[in-house]
Amino acid sequence: MSNKLIISTLTFALSTSLFANQEQQKISDRLNDQRIQTEASVVVPETKPVIKPQIEEHKQGNSISITKEELAKHPDLVVRALLPAVMQGNMDNVELLFPIYQQIPAEFKDDILTQWAEAILAKKKQNYADSVRLYRQVLAAQSDILPARLQLAATLFENSELEAAEDQFQKLRSEPLPDEIQTIISQYLNAINQRDRWVFSGGLTYLNDPNINNAPKKQKIEWGAKNSNGTSSESLSGSKPEEAEGVGYNLNIEKKWHWRDIIFNELRVDINGKYYWNNKKYNETSMRGSLGIGHKTGKYSLTILPFLEQMLYAGGSKESETLKRFSKSKGISSEFSYWFSPKWQLNSYYEYAEQRYTKRKHLNGNYHFISGGIAYFMNAKTLLSMNLNYNRTSTQDKSDSFFRRGINLSWTQEWGKGLSSRLSFGTAQKRYKGITIFFGKQKNREISSQFSLWHRAVHFWGITPRLTYSFTQVKSNHILTTYNKHRVFVDFSKQF
Repeated sequence: MSNKLIISTLTFALSTSLFANQEQQKISDRLNDQRIQTEASVVVPETKPVIKPQIEEHKQGNSISITKEELAKHPDLVVRALLPAVMQGNMDNVELLFPIYQQIPAEFKDDILTQWAEAILAKKKQNYADSVRLYRQVLAAQSDILPARLQLAATLFENSELEAAEDQFQKLRSEPLPDEIQTIISQYLNAINQRDRWVFSGGLTYLNDPNINNAPKKQKIEWGAKNSNGTSSESLSGSKPEEAEGVGYNLNIEKKWHWRDIIFNELRVDINGKYYWNNKKYNETSMRGSLGIGHKTGKYSLTILPFLEQMLYAGGSKESETLKRFSKSKGISSEFSYWFSPKWQLNSYYEYAEQRYTKRKHLNGNYHFISGGIAYFMNAKTLLSMNLNYNRTSTQDKSDSFFRRGINLSWTQEWGKGLSSRLSFGTAQKRYKGITIFFGKQKNREISSQFSLWHRAVHFWGITPRLTYSFTQVKSNHILTTYNKHRVFVDFSKQF
């Protein structure tokens, strides 16, 4: 059977009766058991292996019953019997049919159907890592098979990969699924939201920055009368670009304690930094600890987190290459999200902090940062988002005080052949309050763009590498702060 025939059969079955016999897939009495229980739709007597593949005869509405030996002689019937079994996630039927399917001629087999069945069997054996890997391969080959995505989400849930499970369930919620399936998804999301758990996540990013010090495009400004050798009597020079190669790293720890069904306390510890092995004077590390309270349901969430933060920095000069205390901050942040519908989500974030610097006292002050945006889940494969943000920073020296207004747009897409991408674009205006000697009040125009590409089937130990290109441009009336920056890097992230 050709690949087109298999997929067209799947598509037809999905469009006419998505998740047929819904009662066979339902949440168990206790969601905390982390199981979707399925009842066998095919009766296999113990004394004689007889299977009812439920092949519809549209005129008579009858089904046929044949032995396994007879069924093996009809490859087309094997495929037609295996298809509803994998779509319903019926482990017993898949386990019965798959050995027969393996014996049929190659022209009747299909890679997607094979991997899907193997994923279900791996899950039955509680080989969750193998099951997740196989489900990802199925969706990498064809991302619009919604029953497979639902089964993947449930398997991730059972394997305690709750963040990944939540992501898949939210994608599914944007699809026009039957009410019974939407109810199941909501129950899973509520179970995830109410789970008290330690969550550890982290990542590494290879960094190769050709302009780590953000050196200006124009290195020298001259004015005044020119002398005999053709140079001006007055000049101002900028720094030359410096290269830096290294790694960026982050470690995030989260813990929730629910003391009512939808109210919880939350602890967060975030460590972020950059290590450049060939330019260590730009090494930096920041550590933030937060402890707060939150309120979350399947439709909205609100979290308030007071925090303390310490930043270590080598200094950016040749005097030292070792990390030392650079600044400390204390403040409060709040996060809010609300689902208008399964496709539309509102997000907002606010943070206020007071900053104190060890040596650069003129930078002491405070800042307010606020952002708000909306996300549109067009379907399980496409996510569009827009975000507006505002930052006001006040320091002792007005020439370092500023306000910044920006907008960011992003598009995340799952393509065919397993490829996924994310494209983002941002622009902002930055205005300084103080007056500089040569240029008056500094005004910057910032433009940034980033493109990431990854393959969903390339997945090792829960890590999917992403190749990213980013471009940053700053145009300013202060010529020595005008620069362009291009970067290409690979990042790896993992929740464990």
